[in-house]
Amino acid sequence: MSKIVKTVIAWFVVGAIVALCGILSSVLLEDIFNGFPNGLGAVLGICAYLCVVVITCTGIIVAKLDALRDSKGKESE
Repeated sequence: MSKIVKTVIAWFVVGAIVALCGILSSVLLEDIFNGFPNGLGAVLGICAYLCVVVITCTGIIVAKLDALRDSKGKESE
């Protein structure tokens, strides 16, 4: 297999794992928000999970951009 195909498969597997974690957290957090109707509890669980995913992805992107900026700065010296 080519490197591109391996990369796509790896990111697909990561995406599937993240999606499964989202479903699991929705079910678990629905029990935490048990004072709300069932549908609203699930929505709040998904929203809480999405907050974690957005914060994590933003941190990864910022770290990659900082590393890229640092490597470009070292090349120009």
